[in-house]
Amino acid sequence: MNHKLFSILLLSVFLIISVESTFAQNGLKGRNNIKASHSRYIFRGAHFFQLEYNSGLTKFIEAGAYLATNPDFYLLQVINPTTNEPFIIGLDSRAYNYGIQTNIHPLQLLIKDGHRFRLDLYFNAKIGGRYSPVPADALPQKENYFFYDIGGGLAYHFYKHWGVFMEYNYRSPAKFRYGLSIKF
Repeated sequence: MNHKLFSILLLSVFLIISVESTFAQNGLKGRNNIKASHSRYIFRGAHFFQLEYNSGLTKFIEAGAYLATNPDFYLLQVINPTTNEPFIIGLDSRAYNYGIQTNIHPLQLLIKDGHRFRLDLYFNAKIGGRYSPVPADALPQKENYFFYDIGGGLAYHFYKHWGVFMEYNYRSPAKFRYGLSIKF
């Protein structure tokens, strides 16, 4: 890691700690959140399902993990047992995404302690991997890979614990995601 990047990361940590210490320790700290969501890929109309768990670290920052599944497709060359001729078949499979994320909620800095604000704006950053269990001779080769994503979302809680959310992620093939949010 080069010196400039390390300095920026260190400065960011100190800024977050100093800003956090000036505000009350209410807000997200100690709050847990589970989100179940659905989205569609921008190609092939494939459905993408995700489940995530987040825990409040400070008044305006939460971190968590996620697991998602989506359809995958690959081709496989096989030999016809009667003619010994090769031919290609298409098969469906599932791919799994997993990773960690952090959400920053700027509106929490404006809310007075004790007030329940139903609308929640947040920005997120995710890192994770993709696992696609296909045979080694599949076409095209499906590799397990690392990825990152950034985005933002808006949640509205109709009740104290239940709400809905919509999220946009910049690098994801499923740009928009929507679903249910449970706070506890």
